[in-house]
Amino acid sequence: MHLTEKQLKFITEVASQEAIKAYKADFEKQEKIKHDRRLHNIKLLLKNYRSLVLHCENKKTELEELEETSIQDLDIETINIESIESIKKSKTKSIAMVYFIQGKIEAYKRSCSTDELKYFWVLEKKYITKKKYTTQEIAEIENVDERTVRRYLNKAMEDLPVIFFGVDAIKFEK
Repeated sequence: MHLTEKQLKFITEVASQEAIKAYKADFEKQEKIKHDRRLHNIKLLLKNYRSLVLHCENKKTELEELEETSIQDLDIETINIESIESIKKSKTKSIAMVYFIQGKIEAYKRSCSTDELKYFWVLEKKYITKKKYTTQEIAEIENVDERTVRRYLNKAMEDLPVIFFGVDAIKFEK
């Protein structure tokens, strides 16, 4: 069977269009996964915020003490330079992450209009305050239904990716 030039051109065009469609579909799927991962990461950071704060409460002092500790003061058989550096890096990362979250939450608060502050207050009670509030407790404090609390949290979560990740979190329409 022999294909004419016209048939070959037609087959090439159709194959190219299908390849482009498949590429675009895959790209959109990857973008959605990336967006979902970012939202998941924000939720994970907020969910663990209180624990990070507790972990970091005295870490600044400990880091300063660790910086001032000489090698001679350490039990070399159980601790080596690499483990000390690893501990310092871990503590430093934890403190940096707490400051990062605090800064982003403050930025979110500043970005809220007067009407949107209700989303911030609910988010703060759920994840940021020292006392851990249940959805029911927040509903009672805010004088709203529990479903409204969940809706407010979802609205806050929709706004946070851009604050946390900048322009990369914006999904531009085609």
